[in-house]
Amino acid sequence: MYEAWYGFTEKPFNLTPDPKYLYLSQRHAEAFAHLEFGHRERGGFILITGEVGTGKTTLARYFLSHLPGDTHTAVVLYPALTAAELLRSILDDLHVEPAGDSLKSLVDALHRFLLEARAANRNVVLLIDESQDLPAEVLEQVRLISNLETDTEKLIQIVLMGQSELRDLLGRHELRQLAQRVTARYHLSPLTLEETESYIQHRLRVAEGEGKVGFTAAALRAIHRLTGGVPRLINLVCDRALLAGYVESRRTIDAKLVERAAAEVTGERSSRVLRGRHGLIAAGLTVVLAAVVFGLAPRRARAPATPSAAETTDRSATPVSTPTTPRTLRSERLDALLKTTPRDESYRAALARIEALWGGDGFRRTTLRTHLAQVERLDLPVVLEMFHPSRTDTCFLTLLRLDGPLARVAVGDEELATVPVSQVDTLWTREAVFPWPEDRELPSDPDERDAWLRGTLDHLGYDDEDPAGAVERFQSDAGLVPDGVPGPRTRLVLFALSPGVRPRLTVSGGAS
Repeated sequence: MYEAWYGFTEKPFNLTPDPKYLYLSQRHAEAFAHLEFGHRERGGFILITGEVGTGKTTLARYFLSHLPGDTHTAVVLYPALTAAELLRSILDDLHVEPAGDSLKSLVDALHRFLLEARAANRNVVLLIDESQDLPAEVLEQVRLISNLETDTEKLIQIVLMGQSELRDLLGRHELRQLAQRVTARYHLSPLTLEETESYIQHRLRVAEGEGKVGFTAAALRAIHRLTGGVPRLINLVCDRALLAGYVESRRTIDAKLVERAAAEVTGERSSRVLRGRHGLIAAGLTVVLAAVVFGLAPRRARAPATPSAAETTDRSATPVSTPTTPRTLRSERLDALLKTTPRDESYRAALARIEALWGGDGFRRTTLRTHLAQVERLDLPVVLEMFHPSRTDTCFLTLLRLDGPLARVAVGDEELATVPVSQVDTLWTREAVFPWPEDRELPSDPDERDAWLRGTLDHLGYDDEDPAGAVERFQSDAGLVPDGVPGPRTRLVLFALSPGVRPRLTVSGGAS
């Protein structure tokens, strides 16, 4: 929205945990050192905890990106799973097919893989994010996984990352065996004022914005005071402040703009900060968002626009704008649901809603870290992990339809709502879960599945004589890890792009 005006290569304060944006404060450097030490020692569990928004997931990505090339990794992002689902998720990431679905079959398949990896002198790392959400019985299964070892060393290194509650969880009597196996632990705390200033400059520098926009000393102090030094909140406030500066054609962000941006982020509307309903950010966001959605030129978008009947949302969404009452493009109903719907409940309901669309059974749940353009390209109903500034965890939303600037969504067991796509995209963590009936839709026979794979690649224009080369080229174009292995993520994308009648997100893709 404002990147070109400031001269950024990309938005510097996105919420996505991009490793290149990791600012190694003293605390983050110490946490990374603990991760490296624990991995090098190969002895027990590594435990990294921290409050919401302190950069744990970004640190995890940074750690994974610095592992040697001979390391196999499995990453669990949604730990609200049964023991069997956890093991299946691990095997999926390691590209291992078990002989059956029983717990014993899953453990046996993992054990065989770990022994083969050790024989090939390759390391295996399992990282579980948001580990505080693991049920006690599943944590016990994680401990049992760590028992897979030779006479001299562990076969798998396990990293548990989570919020402060994880420390309390491991303090429970029934989990004392697991707690005793933690060989490296560290707790991340928020940034100091000096680190907050360096953090902001670091992100501007990575986005090639250094020297193109400036924050006054008072603005930096205000950001630290209003966010408490929590990186995620710093990102939210800075992003909104830059948008406000763009609206006012200002390249210097002062404390007043920061306070108004913070009020927008937290939903406050006091006269001291926002000057009533017609505050700068409220009006500016409406105008700029309207310019994006309805094709207006940003520099001429000062006058509010009135949407046509076809462009308005349903009664759950706030109107885009009127000549006398400019308001932010948002659905208050969606806002309320994202604030209050319990995480586990929202995830179960989202999965059930999409699986009901497909009917039958044989579902695989494939996770992608992606963006809205890719979701639209895949054109399948999807579960999105959502963040809201007012809560300490995340929840999940079912995305069922994309229709221009509007999206048809559901949260929990509530009725469907039509909301602005921009609002969904702003609060989405970029983690997407696609439930799809792989076992029913794809051939189970290995030879027939290879034939399906080759035929689908040929149909999409990847007709290399070398099958692995065709897969690798497709993966690279699709934004996947180009390893030449047609794992579950690759199969999902191939399935989504292949012809066939199935639930679709877009009107052009068919009814969903």
